[in-house]
Amino acid sequence: MNVALGYGDDKIVLELPEGAVLDEISCKVSTTTVGYDIFKEKLAAAEKEIFRAVEADLFIVNDAYRPTPTETILDWIIKSGGICGTAAFLVSTGTHPVPSTGQLRTIFGRHYHDFKGRIFGHDCKDRAEMVRVGEDHSGNVVYLNRKVVEAEKIVVIGSVEPHYFAGFTGGRKSIFPGLCDFDTTARNHNLAVGFEASPMKLEGNPVEESLQELMKLVEGKDILSIQAVLGKRGEMTSIHCGDIVISFEEACEESREIYSGAYNEQYDMLLAEVRPPLDANLYQLQKSLENCQGAVKDGGAMILFSPCHEGIGTRNFYDLAERWKRGEVRIGDGPESFGMHKLARVEQISQRINVYLHSELDEGVPDRVYYMSLKKPRELIDKISQNDSNISIALVHDAGHTVLTKRLNS
Repeated sequence: MNVALGYGDDKIVLELPEGAVLDEISCKVSTTTVGYDIFKEKLAAAEKEIFRAVEADLFIVNDAYRPTPTETILDWIIKSGGICGTAAFLVSTGTHPVPSTGQLRTIFGRHYHDFKGRIFGHDCKDRAEMVRVGEDHSGNVVYLNRKVVEAEKIVVIGSVEPHYFAGFTGGRKSIFPGLCDFDTTARNHNLAVGFEASPMKLEGNPVEESLQELMKLVEGKDILSIQAVLGKRGEMTSIHCGDIVISFEEACEESREIYSGAYNEQYDMLLAEVRPPLDANLYQLQKSLENCQGAVKDGGAMILFSPCHEGIGTRNFYDLAERWKRGEVRIGDGPESFGMHKLARVEQISQRINVYLHSELDEGVPDRVYYMSLKKPRELIDKISQNDSNISIALVHDAGHTVLTKRLNS
């Protein structure tokens, strides 16, 4: 039995044991898309409850690392009522670098030249541009971008997709951690060492609970939220306008429907196809691993197929591995351990199942962060199946966007 999976711009064909039981799983293709008329109707209803978008003095948008269709949504806002000529635009970056000119052009598209004198990027380490707004769960001071604090009416434009430890992106994440100080973000992310924080999980997720607490620090602000949900091909499948909490919750339900891939019983082996742009580097792999690892039996094997043509990617987490003590789950509560949650999670997964990576990286490079290098996947498959040719195998297409969930009645 042969199966094909995408690998960069090419395909890999694998021969599986004849007796293997194979399931192919992928997220759903949406049959609906959103156009301007639907958006206009939903925005108008939200504006009656909150305020008109044209009255906003600040727009918060995602950076270029999110697929949010910011340009399209700005088009629609302008068409439906306009944007105030003095409104500022603040790019929510979290701990990412301040956007380059090229990235700003990507975010704003045709609107870049019209707005460029009013566009600002958040720098999580620039305290001069922040205001103290209170304390977090640990009693530490929280700082927030000054423009958020000083704005009277804010429009937040985001998109909602599964997130490997916050449950979902979007909504509250545009403000916390998107526009707060680095130390606050580090303390929040350090809550992700355990698997109570996992993809598409909100209730009982310590990271999400922390974000909800942080959002209380901006209670009373007039915020109009616009949250898009995108399909697997990047099409906008729904749009949710209104209160930042309600619009986020509605978008989460839609996102859950699209990105869930159901399975009955755990598999002996899982083949994870990682598609662009998440196949670019080692740093980006974790989303695919976390989305699918729960569907593998204890002691089973998961093989990720990703070229990693950009190499390691963000080097911070890779260098942290030098001082990471294997088996150490608890980490510090400060910025000095930022990124350790990634190592802690991958290591814990690698203790339960065998995690392999087929890539273009030099052999041994992935091993430092608990992915075992695998240059000849067919040999491993043959070795695993030699004692049982009837092994159960899952082939997950686009594993970076497909979150495997067990059927409740299976």
